[in-house]
Amino acid sequence: MDFNSLHGPGESNFSSSSPLSAAQALENLKKSPTRCVSTGLRDLDALLQNRDPRTILDGESFYGGVSRGKVTEIYGPSGVGKTALGMQIAASALHAGGEVMWTDAAHPLPGPRFSQILASHKLTTEPEPPSSPANAPHLPDILSNLTHISIPTLAHLIAFLQTTPTHPPPKTSLLIIDSFSTLINNAFPRHSDSNSTPRKPGQPNPSARKFPILQFIVNTLHSLAATHNLAVVVISQCVTKMRPGRGATLVPTINTPAWEQGLGTRVVLFRDWGWNDDNGDPVTDVRLAEVLKAEGIAPSSPRIAGFSITSNGITHLSLPTLPKPQANNTSPLKQVITVFSSPSLPRPPKRKLRETDLDEIPDSEAEGDEDYGWDDGDEEEMPAMPPQWQGSEDILVPVPGELEADDMDEREGEEEDKNLKGEQGEKNDEVIVDRKEDKKHLPAEIVDSEDEADELAL
Repeated sequence: MDFNSLHGPGESNFSSSSPLSAAQALENLKKSPTRCVSTGLRDLDALLQNRDPRTILDGESFYGGVSRGKVTEIYGPSGVGKTALGMQIAASALHAGGEVMWTDAAHPLPGPRFSQILASHKLTTEPEPPSSPANAPHLPDILSNLTHISIPTLAHLIAFLQTTPTHPPPKTSLLIIDSFSTLINNAFPRHSDSNSTPRKPGQPNPSARKFPILQFIVNTLHSLAATHNLAVVVISQCVTKMRPGRGATLVPTINTPAWEQGLGTRVVLFRDWGWNDDNGDPVTDVRLAEVLKAEGIAPSSPRIAGFSITSNGITHLSLPTLPKPQANNTSPLKQVITVFSSPSLPRPPKRKLRETDLDEIPDSEAEGDEDYGWDDGDEEEMPAMPPQWQGSEDILVPVPGELEADDMDEREGEEEDKNLKGEQGEKNDEVIVDRKEDKKHLPAEIVDSEDEADELAL
């Protein structure tokens, strides 16, 4: 097995009479039909090669998709279409004449569904219609290039990745590992009491081996893809993680830095509620694929491609385009909201009371009731209380004349209190006066007691 049998004839093997620049060689390499494996979606193929799908001209022979020689991860929640996308990629590789190795870690490959996808597959990278049905390859011949293996444990996967002269087969162009995260979770289960239970000194920690094993696996996958020129696609699940300020978010199950650095491409799949097309018809069964990393580079802006899943595989779905609002077409309601919600508008300064037009404070004693539509004669014109009000309302409403009697009683009580206070004040004055008079009639010896004390001291 030599280099040319794996990678094809090199661009450096040219004669001196026809020189080829490095830029031209790189351009020819990008246009090579064997450089990538198509996903079945033209927009997603372009995004995986860091190219805008809108720049691809009609009739242009563009070959994009999952790059060979690199590791690609596809993750997302359950039922979003990860296995369906993997089967579409495998169908593209098989129809292109390559061999595919499919490894199952959680559930077996659905054979009838995969056969239906192979039968109805159409290469999206061909600008012209495919060959006639008479010359098209038969389904048994295509399935002969598929190798299906079930891997129950992580140890079986590590043993499977060891290369031999006959493994992988020479024409293998794609390796798919379905539900790789299941093997990791089974090998390193997460217990609720693992953090709360203290570990004895010197006791081995099984979770400490997880990161070195992941580092070894991603390096092995990268070496396998590069040396055998095949595309490695790893399908994983996602978990819910609580992040401060963002709440619950979906993250990949394997999110260690060593694993992420070994990936050349990363794609996340999720679902959407749908929308209405230009004719007003509802668009349902919407799946979205966002490219988080392509060719080792994280894009600066979101790159999303839409698709839907049918009985014949996945089909392209055009995303809705929102018109950009213009200044002259802004609705009056939006203008009002913009004016009142703009933080740049200055607030008017506060004014003092004497600078205003208010001559007096409202509801003051000098203000009459006629200013509020209430005259003195309105009280006499009020209707009498209906006789059926015989409940607790009678207690709340006093009998006519009762309030005046209560006022008289309160006034008499106040006068009695004043009289009592006056009598007590007179008695206190009499006591003070009597004390002063008693002090005047005291004997002189007692009054001059201080002088006598001074003479005795001398």
